[in-house]
Amino acid sequence: MGFSFHGGPALLDRLLAEHPEVDFVQLQINYADWENPSVQSRANYEVARRHGKPIVVMEPVKGGNLADPPADVKQLLQRHAPDRSCASWAIRFAASLDGVMTVLSGMSNLAQMRDNLSYMRQFQPLDEQEQQVIQRAQQLLGHSASIPCTACHYCTDGCPSRIPIPEIFRAANKQLANGQMAEARAAYAAAVAGKGSPADCIHCGQCERACPQHLPVTRYLQQSADLLDVQT
Repeated sequence: MGFSFHGGPALLDRLLAEHPEVDFVQLQINYADWENPSVQSRANYEVARRHGKPIVVMEPVKGGNLADPPADVKQLLQRHAPDRSCASWAIRFAASLDGVMTVLSGMSNLAQMRDNLSYMRQFQPLDEQEQQVIQRAQQLLGHSASIPCTACHYCTDGCPSRIPIPEIFRAANKQLANGQMAEARAAYAAAVAGKGSPADCIHCGQCERACPQHLPVTRYLQQSADLLDVQT
């Protein structure tokens, strides 16, 4: 027994708390709506995961919009994989999320079905490079929770605590942009092993002065630790 849900995370949390007998939840999830404040895909997804409910994904291609996305997004996707459809990126994003039991794809013709089968028959989740492409697409669409670090490492050269800042941010983005908490925590643990961690930050500000993106690095470090450090 499950239900389709179109509300906000507070209501979903209440429903799942009051009805633990529910077996699954159907949510609108796609990379364009992941941080859309009116859809709240990520927030609803995280509530369902917190309650241990498998997820059926609806609208993975956003009513067909992500099969033919804005020109800058299309160029980004085709530059990375010229022979791959734009729709395939959207469906694989949804199918790569932890806890997803199935993805409902609305297909209009036989060609679209064949395209879906071509990459779902032997499904491979998005790899790290593909995740970064999706994060850039989300930024172009204006709905992204990912930390916009370009991994230039200017911030690390003079860090007195030897904190691997870009690697920590890359780990955090696995969850923030792609909903992959297990992978994010594993990447975070690997990044800080034998090196400094956000807890070692002395707030000297060197990293923020060096950052060409003018990021609030120390705030993002704390956010990453709050998200991924199982000790916090």
